[in-house]
Amino acid sequence: MLTICQDHARAVVDVVRELTMMIDSIAEEKAKNAREHYENMLKLLETTNKLKTSLLEEVASVGSLLISREGFLRLIFELERIADYAEAVGYRLESMMQGKWKIEHKFMKEVSELMSMVLDEMTKVRETMISLGFNPDRAIEASKAVEEAEKKIDAKHRSIDLEVLSSKLPVQAILLIRDVLDRLESIADTGVNVIDMIRVLAIYS
Repeated sequence: MLTICQDHARAVVDVVRELTMMIDSIAEEKAKNAREHYENMLKLLETTNKLKTSLLEEVASVGSLLISREGFLRLIFELERIADYAEAVGYRLESMMQGKWKIEHKFMKEVSELMSMVLDEMTKVRETMISLGFNPDRAIEASKAVEEAEKKIDAKHRSIDLEVLSSKLPVQAILLIRDVLDRLESIADTGVNVIDMIRVLAIYS
């Protein structure tokens, strides 16, 4: 089950990575590349769904015999929330490109920087989960880096949000960027929830 969880985490990080490259491409005004990364992300989302189903079936087959059953279930759903947030961001950005909306390069660059920070945090989440497989104490120690990353993301999010609110962007552009920023912040927050679950599982290891 832990192996499936680790595979699930890797797929979720890959989803976040494709979203990062999509946003980078939009910031660089490379619409074709952005759409390719969006399509890649959608394919990876199918993989995460299959892994989630496999893990749910595995947990169900063990039933109440597994002491850490609830921890695994919560871990699955928290990881899936990250994928859902990423999908929502990708969908909104794809819709923005289809509608030919224009957002100042400066703001897209800021979003791109925030997205890179989120990817870095998600990579640390996955590393923490891998550590759980061979050294639970190491996993607990590694989880601290995730919390530090989330604090930096939170500060960056607030900074960009204030810039957007004080800008002269059209109302629809402001609403779109703030929605994207909030969902990226939610990914970071959920990453902290994931490491909380990893800490619980480490206790049973």
